[in-house]
Amino acid sequence: MDNIVDSLSSAYQEFIAAAAGVLEAKESSGGQKTPATDAALENFKQRWELFRVACDQAEEFVESVKQRIGSECLVDEATG
Repeated sequence: MDNIVDSLSSAYQEFIAAAAGVLEAKESSGGQKTPATDAALENFKQRWELFRVACDQAEEFVESVKQRIGSECLVDEATG
């Protein structure tokens, strides 16, 4: 579980850094489209996708734990 949390946290931090990179590139260019702003936007898109993947993996883990807990509760009730 720690690995999933670490992965999600890392992906989030990289996503936020990429967002800041877009803002910095846009500010540096005076709001004009430049190769630097294009590169920053592409990096942002990549980090967004990686963050989404990390979120999906965390959600899958939570769902599997919920199912496991539900199954254990049913077994406990059945065995009394």
